Amino acid sequence: MQKIKFGEAQDILKEGDILLFRGSGLISNLIKRYTGGVHSHVAIAHKDGNVWMCAEFREFKGGRTVSLQSQVGQCDSCIDVFRPVSSVSYVVLNDKKIEIIEKMYTKEVAQAVSEDIIRWTGQPYGWKNIWSMFKRHVPFMRLFAQNVDDSDIAEAKVCSTAVTVALRRNFMDPVPYLADEMVSPADLARSPILQYLFTIQRSG
Repeated sequence: MQKIKFGEAQDILKEGDILLFRGSGLISNLIKRYTGGVHSHVAIAHKDGNVWMCAEFREFKGGRTVSLQSQVGQCDSCIDVFRPVSSVSYVVLNDKKIEIIEKMYTKEVAQAVSEDIIRWTGQPYGWKNIWSMFKRHVPFMRLFAQNVDDSDIAEAKVCSTAVTVALRRNFMDPVPYLADEMVSPADLARSPILQYLFTIQRSG
């Protein structure tokens, strides 16, 4: 883990970076326990003028944007910065011919990802998605039919589904073969198109 103080981190951050939180509260610990990861929350880094913001969906608050510095102050050394890979190449079969497709995570794409989250601010928190994720991990509940259509875009959003939808719409599906409503922060941390860069430490 590489820790960088917030003052220095501001010069390294880029629009559209993925912020994964390692929370320590009751809800955070439940999320981590049931999803098998160390992260309990995820947001998008967005620069508004000269101020870095978190665009996110929070339980009991819904979609919102808040100062990143305020979040670092509340959660010192628990915000990990991930960045989407700069390019992705893959093959598709088109009329029995193989084609190579390449997608780039450009400044324009990053801005579009941020703008999607910002456009959804004000929406209520998607509690029913928490129930969907819960069912995915609980013994016996997993025996029942579940939504596994990874082209089904979640309408009721929580932090991880919002980021997943925004990335899918503008770049690539970060967790293939898993429905958006099922994606957890732990799934995003393991995504092959996201790379860990550093952890933000409180300045001073």
